[in-house]
Amino acid sequence: MRRSNVEMNIAILKALSDNGVLKLTHIMYKSNLNGVILKEKLTGLEANGLIEVHNIRGQHGAGVFYNITPKGLTVVRSFLSIGAALEF
Repeated sequence: MRRSNVEMNIAILKALSDNGVLKLTHIMYKSNLNGVILKEKLTGLEANGLIEVHNIRGQHGAGVFYNITPKGLTVVRSFLSIGAALEF
């Protein structure tokens, strides 16, 4: 069964809320999404202020990391609360 857009977005936000700052690949595995769809979703979540993107350069090269914002935490907690109330 296919997941809705909301379910995919919540899976991403939940992965970030459970694990903190993550790279794209780690989000991909934890949310069970392919790379193309994940990139689209991350762009939308960033535009809505639910996640932050950090480009970090270090001794071992550069990397892009993603982090959930307080607004994103509120959204994922609200969704999980509603899901618990409706028992799904």
